[in-house]
Amino acid sequence: MSPTLQQAMHALHQTGRLRLQGAPAVWSSGILVLLRIVVGLVIFLAVGGLVAVVSVAFLVENPPWFGMIFGFISGLGMMAVLFFLIRLGMQRQEQFRETEREPVLLEPAGLTLRGIGPIPWRDFGPAVKRMVPAEKDSGYTLRAVMELTNSGMFNVNERTPPELRERISPVMGPMWNRHHRYIYVPGVEGLQQSDAIELINMAHRMFGYGGVRPPHPPQ
Repeated sequence: MSPTLQQAMHALHQTGRLRLQGAPAVWSSGILVLLRIVVGLVIFLAVGGLVAVVSVAFLVENPPWFGMIFGFISGLGMMAVLFFLIRLGMQRQEQFRETEREPVLLEPAGLTLRGIGPIPWRDFGPAVKRMVPAEKDSGYTLRAVMELTNSGMFNVNERTPPELRERISPVMGPMWNRHHRYIYVPGVEGLQQSDAIELINMAHRMFGYGGVRPPHPPQ
């Protein structure tokens, strides 16, 4: 157990409330890196296409000008659209990372993260690592999540404004049943993901399902 986690646990036991600085989680940082790699590949392909056209123009005696130019312009247009869409995704991901830096608050009323809360402890289960639907494709990926209970599913999917639900977790399910099933574990400044899971689960045991443990008296 890291010294930072020990101090956080001690403070939570002593005061019954803990405020920590949020940080970008592992999964969101990974997505941003992936998007940057894809942008680099798109730029590489665009430059490679231009080099190929110029090379053919110089090396071939009678190059097919119409086919080359038409193909290059068409490919460049598609790559420009793809580049725009990826950049838009990067901007949204960078904005999300700013919300991840919002304080993480553990208190009897619930958990506050990414500017949402307090989310009552009865609305979600313990934090675990689990295979969940991937954010950007149709497969599955390992994420640190807290599964919503029946009350949590109702409160998140029915009562929470749509623009705020994405801060809780990515949407999943078919088009006719899009919903949020999990709370993604927040990143915490100075703590590893496993430490954040352990700290949240400790608070869940202290305060969950209406149980409120009073803070220890000062020594």
